[in-house]
Amino acid sequence: MDANGQNFCQLSSASHWQLLEHPGGLEFDNSRRSLRLAQIRREARFADDPALAEERLLITPQARDRYGNRATLDTESNRIVATGLAPGIAEIYDPEDENAVISDLVMGYDDVLYIAIDGRIVMQDRRERWSQQAVEVPSESGFAAWRMAADPQGGVWVLDRDSKQLARVQGMPLHKLSQRTTVAESPERCEQNTNPPRITRLSQVNWPENEQPVALACNEQSQLILLSWVENEDARIRLLEGQLELSAAMQLSGSASPYSIAWLSRQRIAVLLAGVNREAPVYRVDIQQSSGFPLGELYPLKKDFDRGPFVHGLDYPPHYPVVDSSRALHRLSFPFYSREGQAFNDPDTGVMDGGEANHHWHRLFIDAVIPRDCGIKIWLAATNGVTGFNDILPGDWYEHRFGSTYHTTTRSDIPVAVWEPFASELPYQSGSLPCEIERDVAGVFSVLIQRSSRRVRNLTGRYLHVHVQLTGQGRNTPELYSVRAYGSRFSYVDQYLPQLYRETLYAPDADMPGDATEADFLSRMVTNFEGVLTRIEDRVAQSYLLTDPMKVPADNLSWLASWIGFDLNQSFPETVQRCFVQSAAELYRWHGSLRGLKLALEIATQGAVSGGEIVVLEDFRLRRTFASIIGADLADENDPLTAGVSVSGNSFVGDTLFVGDENRKEFMALFSADLPVDTSEQSAIEQLFDRLAHRITILVHEAVQPQDLGLIKHIAAQETPAHVAFRVMSASHPFLVGMSALVGVDSYLAHRASPTAARVGSAFLGKNNFIEGPAALDARLQGYGSGSPISASQRPVAFAPDVTAGFGDDISLDGSDSRAFGDRSLTQYNWKYINKGD
Repeated sequence: MDANGQNFCQLSSASHWQLLEHPGGLEFDNSRRSLRLAQIRREARFADDPALAEERLLITPQARDRYGNRATLDTESNRIVATGLAPGIAEIYDPEDENAVISDLVMGYDDVLYIAIDGRIVMQDRRERWSQQAVEVPSESGFAAWRMAADPQGGVWVLDRDSKQLARVQGMPLHKLSQRTTVAESPERCEQNTNPPRITRLSQVNWPENEQPVALACNEQSQLILLSWVENEDARIRLLEGQLELSAAMQLSGSASPYSIAWLSRQRIAVLLAGVNREAPVYRVDIQQSSGFPLGELYPLKKDFDRGPFVHGLDYPPHYPVVDSSRALHRLSFPFYSREGQAFNDPDTGVMDGGEANHHWHRLFIDAVIPRDCGIKIWLAATNGVTGFNDILPGDWYEHRFGSTYHTTTRSDIPVAVWEPFASELPYQSGSLPCEIERDVAGVFSVLIQRSSRRVRNLTGRYLHVHVQLTGQGRNTPELYSVRAYGSRFSYVDQYLPQLYRETLYAPDADMPGDATEADFLSRMVTNFEGVLTRIEDRVAQSYLLTDPMKVPADNLSWLASWIGFDLNQSFPETVQRCFVQSAAELYRWHGSLRGLKLALEIATQGAVSGGEIVVLEDFRLRRTFASIIGADLADENDPLTAGVSVSGNSFVGDTLFVGDENRKEFMALFSADLPVDTSEQSAIEQLFDRLAHRITILVHEAVQPQDLGLIKHIAAQETPAHVAFRVMSASHPFLVGMSALVGVDSYLAHRASPTAARVGSAFLGKNNFIEGPAALDARLQGYGSGSPISASQRPVAFAPDVTAGFGDDISLDGSDSRAFGDRSLTQYNWKYINKGD
């Protein structure tokens, strides 16, 4: 509410807007919280050759690991080889049948290379945890694996193009160290592998008769997208939704026969087309829309692009194959924005309700960035009842313009907004723009709401309807962050001048087209002064906000703190400074006490004391021991909390717990008040008490950042009295029952830390730190989870001479002439019996 009692209604979030057209010329940027022109190219039509696309579907895609090595199909030898970091090639897989058809190969997130060969799936572990294994497809299902996509949750999705079926491969063989050989007579206690490799066909996934699925891709959020062709129409994409069913289709405008698809980000996909194209069209995935135009960003393809499908990878951006290598798909900074886009305020979530019939709408403010070659037009209509946009006649919409481009190109009767020299019309507010204000370009723009070309230009009605149009030249876009409409109008003429100056023309004559009446002109002219004076009155009326630490401008925080003589530490973040000033009176009240120290630490660390990460302990509490429970049976071998790991149960769980050396005299002397003590023991007791008096220990758990330790020491020195000594100590264990915990004092419950990579000088092996690198496709990268090289030049040669023996004679087999190449040696010989008949 402003100084004149006027309230405002606001549109500022994505739910407040209803975009026109599908796909529309506007989009709501959630990262910047602004309505802007969409990056699309409506006129784009890419060269496309369906016959050539069919040929490229037969090209076996490549796979790429996290090191940049690639697995490719050597078409001459029909072997899968790896290349990348090391020179030359290394063989990965050689099918037993030289005529086998290898249709796809994918490196999984589980470090398994999946190979689609002759309709089945072969799993090859790049870490050699288990032997190579094939996943057979039940013959009755009629499923033949053709294309695959790795899922971050493990396994791969598999597409059968011919039968239009989708399946998923899940599970892993047992690690070779876990495999056991059993005797037939001995019963098995349980199933050895509860998650074996298996393929599951999704019976609920069905494409329409006129669609032909051709490709699929899965992103890092496990979203599976499927690409399909439709004869004589543009291609379509569908998502696999929660119930493992296909979503509605989104048509890819401009792309008829894309043969490969890849996720570019969480919401964008790229496709490859067969034709004379030098770019990969990119689309925003929005299944709520029936079709989507290619985005206005240009993703060029290099001249050495070899026309194959996207390379299967495990990260963004996707790679496409080039001669002897692969390249990442990057954006060329050349924007293509829609030249125009429109939106309405949503009738359900974006209602602008004045609260009363014939509400007199006063002034319109917008927070916006409007480049000099762009503009914003806002049409307003008001009704007393709830009305749909389509029910409002075109003549009942009244135009208002925003932007410097309209200063000299607008009819005199159409109102043009002015730029305001402040961040917000609301007093002492920072506004909603993520950038600095700039004259006539960025900031707050205001205009008087009026009906152009009407005799009386007041716009009245309970509900205000907003129609927004953003325009640009295709190279830039305006950004609309919020729209605020004030009412009911506070008229200086009606309030302060005699009645003879008031409007005397009423409907229906007031609604007729024509020049404005004299009274209407006077009212609008005086409102120019009201606009300036109201802002001044608002700042005066809201000046009390300057005394609120949470509202005062950041530059005035020190000034506000000086009112009560509070020394504000400028090194703190702004939010912490505000909390200190707000709690200054409380800090003064409890200064020098344990409560005051805790409060200061709580503010400085933004909740570490209440969260348990910082514990302040008065050392005198350690004087008390377990003397009051001597004689009790405290054996804890069966304690479910400690599970028998504690040697003795002589500890009291609570703020009196103290675990120490029971042979120390001071502890022996404290077991009982009636226990006789000698002079040395009494001296030990007094020294113990003296060491624990006037001392404070501040326990800081590992959850607190190391750079905050100095801050904690500074606060402790400032808040503790001069006669009290303090120490700041780090505690590494959040909660260890029965061993190293002072329950309720220095322990707190914490989330389990995630495993991290080991780093020299800072990691502890076995304590959430692991040495493990991603699996590599190239086996020559030894030590990186790469397996053993099996390239032709390095393959061991097995040789044993022929042996002839009679019936019943012993046979001696000699494989000593076998050899291994390079610096390797043979350590084991495996013999296989083959019965070739008589």
